[in-house]
Amino acid sequence: MEYILLGGSMLLAILGQFLLKRGILASTLSPNLDSIIKTIFSPFVLVGFIVYGISSIIWLFVLQKFPLSVAYPALSLTYVVIVILSVFLLKEPFTSLKVIGMLLIVLGVYFLFR
Repeated sequence: MEYILLGGSMLLAILGQFLLKRGILASTLSPNLDSIIKTIFSPFVLVGFIVYGISSIIWLFVLQKFPLSVAYPALSLTYVVIVILSVFLLKEPFTSLKVIGMLLIVLGVYFLFR
C-alpha cells in the first residue's frame, strides 16, 4: 500500500506540473499583481495547483510510511518521467546528456531502496 501512495503522489505531482506548464503557455504572465492573479486563476494553472496540492496531501501519508531518506530521493524519479513525457508531449529535445542524467537518477534511487 505504501508504494501505491508513493506512486500516486508522484503521478499527481507530474500531472500537476504538466497542467501548470499548459496553463503558463497560454498565459501572459508578467511581474505585476493583476497578471499574477489572472494567471493563478486561469483554468489549467488553478487545476494544476489543486492536483499538486492533492499530491502533497498524499505525500504526508508517504512520509508516515517511509524513512525520509528513502521517500524524498524517490521523488527524483518524477524528473525522469517529466523528461520523457516532455519529449513526447512538448516536443522538447532529448539529448545524450539527459539520458545519462536519467540513468544516474534511476541508479541512485535503486541504491537508496536497497
